[in-house]
Amino acid sequence: MRTTMTLTRTIAVRTLFSVLVLSLAACDLVDPSKVDNPSITADNLLENPVGGTTSLVTGMRRYFSNTIGISSLIGDMVSDNLDNRTSFYDNTLSYPRTITGNSFTYNAMYENALQLNALADFGISSILPGDIFATNDQKAEVYFYKGMALLILGEGFTNFPIAEKGPAVTAQRALQIANDQFQTAFNLTTQSAMKANCRMARARTFRMLGDKVNAAAEANAALALGGTSYLFAAQFDPAQLTSTTYAAIVGRSTNDIQPLPRLDFLDPKYPTNGTQVPVLKSEEAYLILAEVALANGDLAGAKLNMKSAITTARSRPTTTYNDKDTRPGHPNDPTFLVKSDANEPAIAGLIQKRGGASIVTVYSTSGTSVTTAMVDTLSSVYSHFRTLYLLRQEIFFLEGRRMIDLGIRLPVSQRQIDGNPNITPGSPGTTVVVPDYIPASDEMRRFTTAGSTVTILWDMNKVLAANRSRVSPFSIQ
Repeated sequence: MRTTMTLTRTIAVRTLFSVLVLSLAACDLVDPSKVDNPSITADNLLENPVGGTTSLVTGMRRYFSNTIGISSLIGDMVSDNLDNRTSFYDNTLSYPRTITGNSFTYNAMYENALQLNALADFGISSILPGDIFATNDQKAEVYFYKGMALLILGEGFTNFPIAEKGPAVTAQRALQIANDQFQTAFNLTTQSAMKANCRMARARTFRMLGDKVNAAAEANAALALGGTSYLFAAQFDPAQLTSTTYAAIVGRSTNDIQPLPRLDFLDPKYPTNGTQVPVLKSEEAYLILAEVALANGDLAGAKLNMKSAITTARSRPTTTYNDKDTRPGHPNDPTFLVKSDANEPAIAGLIQKRGGASIVTVYSTSGTSVTTAMVDTLSSVYSHFRTLYLLRQEIFFLEGRRMIDLGIRLPVSQRQIDGNPNITPGSPGTTVVVPDYIPASDEMRRFTTAGSTVTILWDMNKVLAANRSRVSPFSIQ
């Protein structure tokens, strides 16, 4: 059986034969010896890669969207954001401590990111050097997507190989390499939009690395380039490329994956398969700056940046959707009040009416229940941190970021363990990482209903705030 890393190179070559036959699932990977055009072979393509960069970039865009299309779901399923009740998706994801390399549902997230990285490596080593028609902007895009592949891996996993049958590298090392790719892309591109992408990606990466000085510098640079409306998103095409997140949450026929009741107002984020999935946006720059301010003891600065994030999120366009989902087993009436835990006040306005002809508001880029007035009332570091992570939870809803903020990291796939002699069972990266502050079993997503009041068992933002020195990459005290 071919290993994950061997398959990635297979895909890299095949992509340059014909973008239209790119496989979207690990089980459908193709053999490069079987070509559609007898005049094109792997050997002559490598010998004469002129013009190949265009197909390379097209293929990388597709693989990037395919990666985001699954990672945006998995990162929320392995968290308090989603309740996987009766779907065909692996229910071990609802019980984080039970996740193993055999938990098949997330394997595509891991393998797609590896494939994207391998495709970039193939292009950088074998296509770009010999393609006289390759532009600097095309080259920049290749390096950028390599950086994004490593960023996604570095956020979701602790140790993993980034070369065929190679040894595992730490997430920290992968993030450092990702930053180098973003800088190379920034230096190559002439497009301000790509420069903003590189700056924002570097801000996100520096945050993960715990480097508050560079995280703040890059966040400010991204805002200077992109402004408050900046957004970079993965694109999907109803005819050619399906987002797994859309298919699982909205396009389902028998699935029952519901959001945590306090997040009900944000669902569905992607009402059609053509709805783009946000990846980098200006709200994140403000949230990074707020976290840096908290780390520096600057509560006023944290307030200012949280309010900027709120203002930006609330300025994003909204749409409407006829949601026929009757929310079985979940509250389905705007009169319901929601308590984030038993000790918190009941809040109105978090539940939308669904079923039949019900029309709901859709926040496809960002949405939040937090107001600037609420931020003004904050006093302690604890309350600032709790609100900051609530903002991150809401603004990044269904973008796959919540699992990362909770500190949970997935193991590499069993396929990787079985096929790579450098990855042995029990070695770093092969077992799930779940911090001890994460509640037992599937308790993160549990709630009770009494009358018209819904009470969530755990306010995870309280839990995160109580453990902020371990939760924040900046070790906030």
